[in-house]
Amino acid sequence: MIAVADLDYTYHSGHGAVPALVNINLKVPAGQTCVLIGPSGCGKTTMLYLLAGLLQPARGEIWIGGEKITKPRQRTTIILQDYGLLPWKTVWENAALGLALRKFTPGQQRERLQPLLAGLGLADLEKRYPAQLSGGQKQRVAIARALSLEPDVLLMDEPFSALDALTRESLQQTMVEIQNQRRLTTVLVTHNIEEAVFLGQQIVVLTGGPGQVKAIQDNPGAGSRDYRFTEEFYRCCSRVRQLLKSGTQHSTGNLTA
Repeated sequence: MIAVADLDYTYHSGHGAVPALVNINLKVPAGQTCVLIGPSGCGKTTMLYLLAGLLQPARGEIWIGGEKITKPRQRTTIILQDYGLLPWKTVWENAALGLALRKFTPGQQRERLQPLLAGLGLADLEKRYPAQLSGGQKQRVAIARALSLEPDVLLMDEPFSALDALTRESLQQTMVEIQNQRRLTTVLVTHNIEEAVFLGQQIVVLTGGPGQVKAIQDNPGAGSRDYRFTEEFYRCCSRVRQLLKSGTQHSTGNLTA
């Protein structure tokens, strides 16, 4: 579903060129969740913006669903760390924003959004404003807005980092269920090792900036409801922690090997 080939990205400023990503090669099969993890400043969020078509690589190519990405793609949506909610709009208006921008009628918006809001536990909160919501509720509004556009690719930039541990775990499980129901291809950025291992069927470990792929690890247990309580989960977390601390050698394989 997603193929990244020989990708470089460089930022340009008054102080000259600053490489952000170098020689990134990556493939994400349809319906799989890929997690990007690495030190701060290694280009994880930049990679999301490149996948979204908001930035263009200095070298290399990105293909999604057989289409070369040179601009934002209709069926790719992105959820940002700060939720991206407008404080002067209600839950309903924030959730419907993408549909309104695409000229959906009020009736079409309601047909799309009502089941989504109900499924995310927001049906009774439609008239509230962001300031009246908890962090978890705000994130659910952002998820509803993204899913209302019926994407096949979902990009998420540290979506649960501001939440308490139990709320974070609850929303992680919600995303697993949504991903399984909708067969979404998901790329998620995180700094949290446990989150990466619970969600990522494929875990891409990046080096410090400029970001390069240090390791790509398969993680077949990801998303299983009781996975967090297994020995396999703890072994996987230890392996990712070792990769983050180790040198720059490149590797691929099964995370539990």
